[in-house]
Amino acid sequence: MKKKSMILIILLFPILLVGQKWNKADSLAYYTFVAEAQYDMVGNYAASSYYLTKAIRLDPRDPELYRLRASSRENMGDIRGTEADYTMVLQLEPGEIAAYERRAEARVVLKKYQEAIRDFDFLIFSDPEYSGYYYERGLCKKELNDLDGACSDFNQASRLGSRIAYLTIIECCIK
Repeated sequence: MKKKSMILIILLFPILLVGQKWNKADSLAYYTFVAEAQYDMVGNYAASSYYLTKAIRLDPRDPELYRLRASSRENMGDIRGTEADYTMVLQLEPGEIAAYERRAEARVVLKKYQEAIRDFDFLIFSDPEYSGYYYERGLCKKELNDLDGACSDFNQASRLGSRIAYLTIIECCIK
């Protein structure tokens, strides 16, 4: 009798494992669906963040979950959480331009200017013709009292067509 029980358990074990995997996938889909519904339909960003955290626990390698939670956290005013989530997105997808942009914005709000400058450096390397990256990096340098570096960035942004950079040059760089 004992031998039959062991054989039955050995035969059923793979079936039980498959059932666990299906359950995990169903739970992940459920949490993601509820989080998106809370975000899009109700505007309950705290609930969206809560359900996305549950989904991330089930699949911590999915950058989309971190991206969605970062957006929820940003809408709640949790800028530190926003920065952390975009950092995770970049660990999972290192070349994600939008994540660099959003993380740089969060770092500026958090007054982490050196880190924001590094993000803007990457963005400028990726798209050297976009004036906004130079302008934003210039503002960070200005906050760090690197006026020469700031003016250099403002000049480059102005050459690329940024009117606000031109006005900033007049205000900050012409002595």
